[in-house]
Amino acid sequence: MKRKLIIIMVSALLALCLAAFSGCALFENTPETQATIITSSDNTDGTSAGSSETEAEKLPDPIDDTKTATGDFSITAKDGTAITPDGTVYKITAAGEYTATGKLDGQILVDADDDADIVIILSSASVSCADDAPILVKNADEVTVRAAEGTYNTVTDQRAGDPSATEESEENCDAAIYSTCDLKINGLGTLIVCSEYDNGVKSKDDVKIKEVTLKVTAPGNAVKGNDSVTIESGSLILVSTEGDCIKTSNSDVSTKGNQRGTITISGGHVDVYSAQDGISAAYNVEISEGSTVNIFTASYADIEVSTGAASDLYLIVPRSTYSNTTDYYAYFYNDDDTAGVWEKFEYDSMVYSGRTSYYGLLTRAPDGYQNVIFNTLSAGVTPDGENYTASSGGGTRNTAMNGYLITGISSGVISGDWVQLTSGSGSTNKTSFSSKGVKAANEIIIDGGDVAIYCMDDGLHANADGKLENGSTAAGNITVNGGSVTIRSADDGMHAEGKLTINGGTVNVAEAHEGLEGNVIEINGGSVTVYGNDDGLNACKGTVTPLINITGGYVDVTTPSGDTDAIDANGNFTVSGGFILVKGGASSGNVAGSVDVDGSITVTGGTIVALGGICETPKTGSVCTYISSGTSFSAGSYVLKDSSGNEIFAFTLSSSYSSCWIASDAIALNGSYTVARDGTSALSWTQSSSTVGSAGSWGGGFRPGGRT
Repeated sequence: MKRKLIIIMVSALLALCLAAFSGCALFENTPETQATIITSSDNTDGTSAGSSETEAEKLPDPIDDTKTATGDFSITAKDGTAITPDGTVYKITAAGEYTATGKLDGQILVDADDDADIVIILSSASVSCADDAPILVKNADEVTVRAAEGTYNTVTDQRAGDPSATEESEENCDAAIYSTCDLKINGLGTLIVCSEYDNGVKSKDDVKIKEVTLKVTAPGNAVKGNDSVTIESGSLILVSTEGDCIKTSNSDVSTKGNQRGTITISGGHVDVYSAQDGISAAYNVEISEGSTVNIFTASYADIEVSTGAASDLYLIVPRSTYSNTTDYYAYFYNDDDTAGVWEKFEYDSMVYSGRTSYYGLLTRAPDGYQNVIFNTLSAGVTPDGENYTASSGGGTRNTAMNGYLITGISSGVISGDWVQLTSGSGSTNKTSFSSKGVKAANEIIIDGGDVAIYCMDDGLHANADGKLENGSTAAGNITVNGGSVTIRSADDGMHAEGKLTINGGTVNVAEAHEGLEGNVIEINGGSVTVYGNDDGLNACKGTVTPLINITGGYVDVTTPSGDTDAIDANGNFTVSGGFILVKGGASSGNVAGSVDVDGSITVTGGTIVALGGICETPKTGSVCTYISSGTSFSAGSYVLKDSSGNEIFAFTLSSSYSSCWIASDAIALNGSYTVARDGTSALSWTQSSSTVGSAGSWGGGFRPGGRT
């Protein structure tokens, strides 16, 4: 089985690189455009006509400079009392409703009691500030910023400088609208938020957005709620020119028992343009019916993208050494008396060398530091240079390499060497930094809505094996229960390091390196169309035996000819229902195949038509199987009929494939069958035994030596 990442040791360098690209240029190939089912038994939940991708409908830009407020500024309480400014700072100290209008070069400051609920109504207001957050909530219970119906409002953070240079960055008030308590953004008007400094809208607790027409542009996060972000409705354009667009950072449990870290989109239209990850959740991402979410990352974002002065640095930890009760840090410093910088490594992905797996941890290495120390600490401990459990000692950072491979930890000493992790995972167009569409530290759940992702990294990515702040280990699951999901990706369409489940809806991975990838992939319903430049469906190594299990639905998987597998299981492949059309792999199974497994193929129900090279075929105990090695299937419309002329199923091809096997519970023992192409017989047979036909030299489970 091919692995996503392969470590290649080159003398003492221990060079680390990704698996070789299959030779297909990104986005060069076009997936099959038609595939229909005509079946005599109701064993499918979806009868989609294949992979028809429509352009994502984007929101119009709401910015209109002619509407920006220019009059005198004032803030008035609901009882008519006006707030007297202290210079250019208007301070709100009591609960209530306040209306702001006019132009302010200054600040709205909220500093009230812990139980105060405050509503700030922006009614044709323009607030900008050059030395602090334009709207700053220092203390309250909950603050709402509301755009009054029919009005146009702007909030602009004009600060200059590097926000990360502040020692207490969390207290840096690093957003145009910054709140230490729960923050709501709503209203039936328009709100334009622009930051030239760091984040756009940020709360140290929860952020909730409803009804408003909102555009946020920022170099940092467009919207960040440390504890949660919830979007219920509205029209939102969110832009991050240097970082992740929508983000949470906490994954612990509140004193009230609420799990933190989830990003929820339950309604509205949200367009995300992001230099790096579009949505990045410290816990879960949940998208439901009634929402439209379009995500564009890196070059797809069509913005001037900057990744800042920091660069990616990987710490590669052997599985035998890694512990989820340990934190991993790097200390960057220079050969002088100035203080250095501690940066924590976070789990990013698994890395493989043959069948040996490593944990790939990632941090951002700040520019301007010559040296680095790698330390391990007990989980939750803040590093101070003396409280480590193991250390690499000081040394010059090899800036020509982007990774450090730990080869051993003994008696408190970390040993290792610098390595190079090249970008691509098979695609030279994948970004070297994380630019995923949706990334969650635990789970991604899509219950409905219309989701379109165009990204230069994984479309959907759920981590596993990382330790969460709530004490549990990340699940790494992706679940699609309904809705429509369309993905174009320079890496994996969906990557679940735990389980990837599709129960319903429409999934169209129109382009990807690996289409669907997970430790376990289960499809129970819906319509799934996948095009992968390397593998279509790939069950990879993980905490359990890899498995692809299909119980229902319509599944259409395509890969180009060559060293590719349309279905690739590093364990087993089982089918008990649904209709599966598989197209791809080499013309013979000595290189790759339509279905390639390390374990076994078992088909107890449903129908699978596998076109392309034959690696393995269903084992004894499966439904009736027909194998035709060397039969050519050119472009055209195909129908399988029984001896009475009854149509069992049909499909349409736009490319040519050599060899096939068909396994179906609609094929009966001793029955006679014909496959016709455009009305002309292409092959016929009598099912004289449970398996008829030959897979040729490479089929039936034989694997040439040395293949990985």
